[in-house]
Amino acid sequence: MATVLEICSYLEKLAPTSLAESWDNVGLLLGRRTRPVQRMMTCLTLTAPVAAEAVQRRVQMIVTHHPILFRAAKKITDSNEEGRILLALAEAGIAVYSPHTAFDSAARGINQQLAESLGLQQIQPLRKIGETMDSGAGRFGSLERPMDRDEFLKKVANAVRARSLEYTWPNNQPAKHVAVACGSAAEFLEDAIRVGCDTFVTGEARFHSVLEAQSRGINLILTGHFASERPGVEQLANELAQQFPDVECFPSDNDRDPLALFTPEGDPTAF
Repeated sequence: MATVLEICSYLEKLAPTSLAESWDNVGLLLGRRTRPVQRMMTCLTLTAPVAAEAVQRRVQMIVTHHPILFRAAKKITDSNEEGRILLALAEAGIAVYSPHTAFDSAARGINQQLAESLGLQQIQPLRKIGETMDSGAGRFGSLERPMDRDEFLKKVANAVRARSLEYTWPNNQPAKHVAVACGSAAEFLEDAIRVGCDTFVTGEARFHSVLEAQSRGINLILTGHFASERPGVEQLANELAQQFPDVECFPSDNDRDPLALFTPEGDPTAF
């Protein structure tokens, strides 16, 4: 039977923590390394409903993309939600691992998967990390053929299963050279322009970043933070299940986009 340590070792190979941003909190964040693992769950964010699901489904380990204990904590009590989540998981003997930005930048990580799902070719990192050729932050590549606005927007929505997209398409130019960066990654806009991309896809961006894209003449597509990263979390569950066939591994059912959509014309869920 696999142990927490063995699963951590595999995750370290898949997404080396050396790839993580300096401000991040990655690796094993809670739990005993020697604990056997029979059931394991992946999620994007370890919320109270996700933690309750883990306890109810009797998992021994959670791999959450967004880390717990992101900010330094001097005490862990039931006086706040993070404390209540940590106490519930510790009392149930559940270990927690977070790969976060290491998985974003890994050779087979979320950004690589996102680029491949859009059909990009000759994929490269937007920002290289160290001497590695296939790892780094963000990705860029070229579509097999140029796509007009509506065709490419549909392709993006289908790839991430987004209920809606926000975009600016300033010059009506087709998408051909595309950069991607999951999550909240508008700071990669300049990198996308530097490598000659006409289109940049990310999860979310500040208003002024959208104005910057307009002024620089680059198409910008916002999928929503959750949509840009959740498919990668589901794929991670599949990969862990293949690597550890004796471990039942599955993505959380309670890991959901915290934002709802309202459409004045009718059904708010009709997308």
